[in-house]
Amino acid sequence: MSYKSEERDISESEFQEEYELRKYEYLKRERIRVSNSVYRCTYCIGKRYYHPKELPQHASNLDRGSQRRTRGEQARHRALERFVRRYLCVEDSSEPSTTTESPAVCDRDKERLFVWPWMGVVANIPTQVKDGRRVGESGSKLRHELATKGFDPVTVHPLWSCFGHSGLAVVEFKNGWDGFNNAIMFEKDFDLNHCGKKDYVTILERDRGQRLYGWIARDDDYKANGLLGEHLRKNGDLKTVCGKEAEDQRKDAKLLCNLTSTLKEKYDHLREMEIRYEETTQSLIKVMDQKDSMVKSYNEEIRKMQQIAHHHFAKISLEHEKATQQLLAKREELVQCEKKLQQREVQIENERSKLLLEKKMVTHFGFLKAVNFQLCWEFCKMTEIDRSKPDIKEFYINIHLSAYKSTSKLVQHQSRYNVCDVLADISILEGKDQSYSFEHL
Repeated sequence: MSYKSEERDISESEFQEEYELRKYEYLKRERIRVSNSVYRCTYCIGKRYYHPKELPQHASNLDRGSQRRTRGEQARHRALERFVRRYLCVEDSSEPSTTTESPAVCDRDKERLFVWPWMGVVANIPTQVKDGRRVGESGSKLRHELATKGFDPVTVHPLWSCFGHSGLAVVEFKNGWDGFNNAIMFEKDFDLNHCGKKDYVTILERDRGQRLYGWIARDDDYKANGLLGEHLRKNGDLKTVCGKEAEDQRKDAKLLCNLTSTLKEKYDHLREMEIRYEETTQSLIKVMDQKDSMVKSYNEEIRKMQQIAHHHFAKISLEHEKATQQLLAKREELVQCEKKLQQREVQIENERSKLLLEKKMVTHFGFLKAVNFQLCWEFCKMTEIDRSKPDIKEFYINIHLSAYKSTSKLVQHQSRYNVCDVLADISILEGKDQSYSFEHL
């Protein structure tokens, strides 16, 4: 069991070493630099960004991290740490720092005047006569040759005169200290090949051959007569290394002062913006609170108004229902009164008819009485009956009573007849009495 576990550990360690080596080779091709001061971890989720000094610490922490990290993650971060330790520090040391540093030159050269922007001189360029003028290599070809040697020239200007190509060319380098370094290396390269300015001056023209000579432009070249001095004076100025350092320091100090002032202004502006933000936030919170209070008050007022309106409508509905019931009761009462009035009207009409009938009957009774009396009187007169006799008197009385009885009988039964029937009976009776009276007259 121990042998198998040891063999398994050896195979796992070999696998991790091989895996780490593959990831290390992968990092050589992967771009982990975002900017000069920001790097990223390609193995973490989200690819977080780190400062150059933080990235090795991050890789080391994850390599020696907790047991939750898989062996693959640890191997990847070991490869990252190895890559950072080997390449990142070298790259950072080669990068220009924020403070301008001049290259290492001897004290004698520090006080020597150079042409700035940094320029170099190439002499003894091969020329030939063509159409009565001298012609030579173009500046672009010479620039390409110098660039392949790593001098990184900006431009190359061949110097031409009225007779054609002069065999001289001015090489311009970058304005910074990188350009100065390239110009110094340019001069040293020619010096190593014994093609410097000293060699160019001491060797006779016929002994120079086809070799190119080169050097960095200095004050003597700047002040020289001819095409070279004229071109240098027209396109450059004289500066020492110390003067350029002092100028750069002044510029850096001025830039630092400006940046500090700008930073202070930005900070003050930021503080002002923060204060305004806080004020605006507080004002907004206050306005929102007022708005919430107003909305709450408005909703409360609406609720009260709705409640009042509901009570009012309920009250109106109750009063309407009550009034409706009262009207119905009043209507029923009026209907009953109408019925009573109709009954009273019928009763009054009956009473009026009864009174009228009684009045007519009384009148008729007097008429019958007079007629009967007249008839009796006439009858006694015609028959010459003594009215003083008791039997005549009795006859008279019977006739009179018969008339009275007939009238009383009619009065007793008046409730059985209506007005029209009673009047008809009276008319019939009056007719009978009149006919009887006329027959007996």
